[in-house]
Amino acid sequence: RNSFVCTNDIAEVAAVCLTEGPKQHANKYYDITGPAPQNMDEIAADLGAALGKKVVYRPQTLADMEKDFGPTRAAFFEYLCNGFYTRCSPDFYNLTGRKPTSYAEYLRTKGAAGETGLEELYQGNMWKKGEDAMKAAVAAVSKH
Repeated sequence: RNSFVCTNDIAEVAAVCLTEGPKQHANKYYDITGPAPQNMDEIAADLGAALGKKVVYRPQTLADMEKDFGPTRAAFFEYLCNGFYTRCSPDFYNLTGRKPTSYAEYLRTKGAAGETGLEELYQGNMWKKGEDAMKAAVAAVSKH
């Protein structure tokens, strides 16, 4: 089970911290999470609802994950498998005064850039089999 955080929620917390400034937020750690942990079958159901078709989760071994998506994604996958993101924190609510965005809401709600979470996932191309998209993204940013 994992409590995925919405990228729009991360941006909202960053805006609060920047607006309120260092007197309130310097040297503080905020654990920004989703509202509730979900298992991968529930995540697949949310994706299916957003896509309008059935999506089925098929588990992979860590070795297969690394072979298919590279070591960076496999390391993230290992965190997920170990329950690292199971926890739910009140920090988002305490900073913004509202509950975190659920994964289903994220997939269908447009963010500041005008894209739904589902569109963001497609554009990020993070799960293209045979490519380590995280490694490519870091390399692209490093060139600038």
